[in-house]
Amino acid sequence: EHFAIQHSGHVPAFLHQAASLPGQGDLGFIIKDITSCYPSMPQSAISVAMLDTLAELKRNLGRTGVAVPRRSNARRCSWKVRKGDVWLPFDVLIDIAEFSLHNAIVQLKGRLLLQVCGIPMGSPISPGMTIGTCSWMEKEWLCGVAPSVKRQFCAVRFMDDILMIYRKAVWWDHERFLLDFERSECYHPPLALEDAKDDTFLETTFAIRHGHIRHWLKNVNPIGGPAMVWRYQHWASCCSFEQKRATLSACLKKVHSMASDGDAVVASALQKLDEFRQLAYPKSVLRGACTYMAACTACYAWIRVRRAVDTW
Repeated sequence: EHFAIQHSGHVPAFLHQAASLPGQGDLGFIIKDITSCYPSMPQSAISVAMLDTLAELKRNLGRTGVAVPRRSNARRCSWKVRKGDVWLPFDVLIDIAEFSLHNAIVQLKGRLLLQVCGIPMGSPISPGMTIGTCSWMEKEWLCGVAPSVKRQFCAVRFMDDILMIYRKAVWWDHERFLLDFERSECYHPPLALEDAKDDTFLETTFAIRHGHIRHWLKNVNPIGGPAMVWRYQHWASCCSFEQKRATLSACLKKVHSMASDGDAVVASALQKLDEFRQLAYPKSVLRGACTYMAACTACYAWIRVRRAVDTW
């Protein structure tokens, strides 16, 4: 009953789910940003969202607190206490969050200023406040949406970026529904929604044609053109060959996981490999990476990519 996702790698699975929306009619989408989400988040909503969320966890699941690792950064928090954990009851967590929310003090030109709007600047729990409060607002809004309407759309949000895909069915007024959502009936004022980039959400570029959704890894560097963004080390850099090969393989694995079909794999992989070619990576290394991907994924598209690299 909310739109939150944990990372950008969940977007391809969401697009696959959206393509299966029931009913007839074309698919449409909107991509929005929550304007000034962090400095404008109403603090009263944050407090209510935290209390309501923890109360629901206690009521529905019997949770009363969380176990936090004392020293390890690799271990996750848990509902059960393990050796080396510290048990933090929900009451303590609420006190910590409320203190952080209402005692964020910054120094500006020799003056101490108390922050009275938005999430606490510099606090390590501020991202959690943002995610949790937006999720709570979405849950409250969805409670007022009819079940028949819920089946006609799906949405995801990562921090303050939102993607909604909907079915243009003839029996419901989707234009009015979108207008109500864009007027931020979902998110409390002063939060508002503004348009974002048309065809790219986080790291995924997509296109909708005749009810089918194709998607691939975002890339702003055209093949053979001047690079707009440099992301990787040059082949002549002093790092080891193993590190360079691992970086190349990791990038191609991401290309594969975020592509909807073989054609998308080919187009996206060639764009990515061209970035490494402009960084003087030998053709033999690029071909070897394609062979490795073909063996790992059993996808013939990587053989097509290797043959295209041979023509470079």
